[in-house]
Amino acid sequence: MKRRPAFVGTLTTAVLASVLLAAACAGLSSCSAEQRRPADRMVNLGFEDVVNSDPSYLPGLAERLNSVEATAVSISVGRTDWTAFPWPDQPQAASSEVSRTGRDFVRESISALKVDENGKERDVVLTIDVLLDRALQDDPSLAGRNTAGEASESFASVSSLRHGKAGIRLAAFAVAVAKKYRPTAINFTELMFDDFSFGSDDFEDFKATTGAGDWPRKDDQSIDESDARISTWRSEAMADIVRKVGSAVERYGVKLEMDVRSPRASASADRADSGQDYDLLLKQLDRLHVWQYVGLNDESSPQTEELVEALERRAGPRMSVSLGLWSDGGRISPEQLGSALQEAALGGAQSVSVTPASLMDGRYWEVLRRAWAG
Repeated sequence: MKRRPAFVGTLTTAVLASVLLAAACAGLSSCSAEQRRPADRMVNLGFEDVVNSDPSYLPGLAERLNSVEATAVSISVGRTDWTAFPWPDQPQAASSEVSRTGRDFVRESISALKVDENGKERDVVLTIDVLLDRALQDDPSLAGRNTAGEASESFASVSSLRHGKAGIRLAAFAVAVAKKYRPTAINFTELMFDDFSFGSDDFEDFKATTGAGDWPRKDDQSIDESDARISTWRSEAMADIVRKVGSAVERYGVKLEMDVRSPRASASADRADSGQDYDLLLKQLDRLHVWQYVGLNDESSPQTEELVEALERRAGPRMSVSLGLWSDGGRISPEQLGSALQEAALGGAQSVSVTPASLMDGRYWEVLRRAWAG
């Protein structure tokens, strides 16, 4: 069953105005910061933010969100085997923080951050990290394997997510989150396939999907991991996985979103090599959050303005740019964040998020305030 995008036929006045304004302001220096700022402005909380034990942390974060006029907040709920809240159906999945205290850190974060200082509700996006840890230790058969047959310590196999226990548990987790908290949206992160998709179970799935009798091979008979047939198989499997989760949570009226890698070179491309064919995913999901991690990107990676322009042409408000603060040296500078925010605005971005809050001190919040506050 295809998931009907929530945006179809329901563009709000604010978003429509943003679309028209972005078109009018594209490339024009005369547009003010207020005119250029994205309609959707989100700050992402990592797991470390959500389970922070400092009683002043969430109130302080609420003040920060007010100061930058954030319209949304993304809150990590953990993984299916490491949760930030008590999950009665899977009590053994509780994180050490939850096991020790019994606290529902997700509920506490929502309560503290959902409503701004003027009484207006922010969108709440609850993010599920699809990587695994304890689950793979308990059941090694779920793990993906590389071409050498080595098992991943974090990634489930394509087959176990598409047809097996990992996918069933992911859908159950999404249902539990949707039912318990009724967020604006559920978002998946780290849902990708590359190095660890060559185990025997994935080989059978590849053959069943493509009709091929073997992996694509190079002249030396090693697996040709760059072959388009592998990218197509991964992307079809990915679309099938999110379709099944979407069907499971549809009754709760929540949107379904997903983090995706940014294109390697061409801004108009996608990451089908990781199973992330943007157009195929948009048939099942309401929005994609494209990682634009300027501190980690290669020199050949598209610049932020160019990438945003391509994303806007592709799907408008259903494409969001996620500006990550990580870098090889730890984190990017406040000035680098400011440049990325400015480029996103010049590209006409309608939806921008900054991640993670744990890497932001006062300097970063001030940069964000100048970019976003009216």
